[in-house]
Amino acid sequence: MKKLEFILLSFILVLALGLRLYKINRPIADWHSWRQADTAAVARNFIKEGFSPFIPKFEDMSTQANGLDNPNRYRFVEFPIYNTAIAAVWTRTGVNTLYARLMTVFITLGSTIVLYFLVRTFSGPKIAALSTFFFATIPYNVFYSSTILPGPLMVFGILALYFSFANWLKSEKWPWLISSAFFANLAILTWPIALFFLLPLAYLAINKFGLKAFRRLDLWFFSVLSFLPFALWRIWMMRFPEGIPNYLFLLNEGNIRFKGAFFRWIIAERLGKLILTVTGFFIFALGLIKKPEKAENWFYYSWLASCIFYVVVFASGNVRHDYYQVPLIPTLCVFMAIGVNFLFNLPNQIFNKAIGPAIAITSIILMFAFGYYEVRGYYWINKPKIIEAGQAADRLLPKDATVIAPYNGDAAFLYATNRNGYPIVDRPLTKFVENGTKYFVSVDPNDQGIQNLTKNCKVIKKTADYVILELSTQCLTK
Repeated sequence: MKKLEFILLSFILVLALGLRLYKINRPIADWHSWRQADTAAVARNFIKEGFSPFIPKFEDMSTQANGLDNPNRYRFVEFPIYNTAIAAVWTRTGVNTLYARLMTVFITLGSTIVLYFLVRTFSGPKIAALSTFFFATIPYNVFYSSTILPGPLMVFGILALYFSFANWLKSEKWPWLISSAFFANLAILTWPIALFFLLPLAYLAINKFGLKAFRRLDLWFFSVLSFLPFALWRIWMMRFPEGIPNYLFLLNEGNIRFKGAFFRWIIAERLGKLILTVTGFFIFALGLIKKPEKAENWFYYSWLASCIFYVVVFASGNVRHDYYQVPLIPTLCVFMAIGVNFLFNLPNQIFNKAIGPAIAITSIILMFAFGYYEVRGYYWINKPKIIEAGQAADRLLPKDATVIAPYNGDAAFLYATNRNGYPIVDRPLTKFVENGTKYFVSVDPNDQGIQNLTKNCKVIKKTADYVILELSTQCLTK
């Protein structure tokens, strides 16, 4: 690595870190707080109740995940590698949202480094630098790489897998193959949608060995080593059906796949407005139509095919949740880098060469401006009183109490109380009391139903923003 490359990569890393420190200390009440709260809760329970990675738990005891009661608070989705890492940090720092977000930031810095060396392997330092610059600065990616979500760790695993596997193909040395299997497991167990992003490995293997790749024992060994832990985890999960959220709606809810609304949401709303914006999408499109200079660069198209396959299969998931597009970012950045490089090197015979760099720079500046405009609201705490009410409940209620903290099913309010319980009223209040849940925390004190409860039940604390009640069978039957 040349000195200039080192300086440039260092600058990009410092820039990436600086951008991600924006509002880094915000509580878990920002955009997609429900998913962040669920993730953080598993880590916090590793601290409170003991480390149990094979039986992860969060605070939610309700039926909203799949219609089944979940009194044991099981949370079986991805294997809790990311949650374990947060818990490991919290054992030193105490449970603090700041350090969980910082851990995601440093994971993303690691991804930035790996992306540079991966792209450098296939396309040289110029495209590598541009790719990592976009990865470091796209506002959408800046926000999501400071959230408490497993996506950024999965991205790191996928990038490290590609880099390790490419190096194994060059050297055919076992340490690279073992590290490839390690990163495959990291990615797949962290977020199983990583399975969709294994297609580039098949392309690289066939590009190197041809059809003989299917007869190589080392590749079969790698495949088994990569898939077996995930298969065992899925088998183990089936023992805890109440802790497995319903996921079928993420596939094709409302038969949205390939409908006009699907293309509008993915292309116009997500890529053309939120992530790349209209000017970034233009640069991406240029990179897409630029013919690869080397045969190996078709690797990028196999990577893009993985992205498309994933979005199509999880059609409603990608329409419903914008954080589902986090795994697409490295691929988009690579093609944007190719597009910018094309604009800076337009052939004189056809184009006005001076106009290309001006278009590229203007497009990039507008992409940042439009992107920040779209993402800035993601940092906002739209209902800070859930944090205030949660902290009050944590001070005033018994440590072993279970609470009802309704917030449209969003567990962020329940997480703020630091108590187990229910983020939704999914049964009559008398049933809660019969089962031992007698504390009710609400941030809607002016609601007519809440006012009736306030008149009849014991008020532990009431302010203009929230009320904490102790329920009883007697007060509920008045």
